[in-house]
Amino acid sequence: TSSSTFSYVVFFLIIGAFSCTIYMLEIIQKQMIKKTHIISIITIVAFLGIGATWVITKATNSTQVLPDIIKEVPEFSLVSHHGEPFTKDSLLNKITVLDFIFTSCPGPCPIMSNNMRTLYNQYKLHSDLQFLSITVDPDYDTQEVLKLYADANGVNDMRWKFLRTDMEKIKTLSSDGFLFMADNLPAGHSVKFVLIDENGNIRQYYNGTDDASISILRKHINLSLKTLRSRT
Repeated sequence: TSSSTFSYVVFFLIIGAFSCTIYMLEIIQKQMIKKTHIISIITIVAFLGIGATWVITKATNSTQVLPDIIKEVPEFSLVSHHGEPFTKDSLLNKITVLDFIFTSCPGPCPIMSNNMRTLYNQYKLHSDLQFLSITVDPDYDTQEVLKLYADANGVNDMRWKFLRTDMEKIKTLSSDGFLFMADNLPAGHSVKFVLIDENGNIRQYYNGTDDASISILRKHINLSLKTLRSRT
């Protein structure tokens, strides 16, 4: 993820600057270096410091401004775990966080659902924010199975919906609608969370299993809600 990349870059820049400084001090103490060499090392340390500052500033700014629109979500028709229809129009005038999972998934899905549940509980007072989990295994994940899964995750209102349709439509929605690989479903589904604005536009993708990425998503949710409410 971008957040992880920033963290690694900052870490290595800081370590590099620190190492150069320690080395310079040691050789100065031993009087093993000329004045011109000292100036060169100071210059390197300064550039490393500037680089670290730039990376930190860029990372900070990325969470203070809403990401640009990536693409519009296409038309679709799904059914919720309550048996109610859910279409593209259901995205309008709400901020949406969406993912693709399946209930019998032994890998990343439990982590993704746990992170989604955390967000669901943290934003329980925000009716203009909804959470959507689309199954990529509709043959097994019947409406009843999805309802049991929703109950197991503590869903007690309409803010988090578990959705299904036939496999071919899910593949099309995953690949054409959200730009995910869909050749090997259900096992090959994406682990991304998708942020969708109130007009049905995809704003950003986040790693649904990574705490740092979820933290950035949370900040973007807050910005999205603030923007939505300023327009109503």
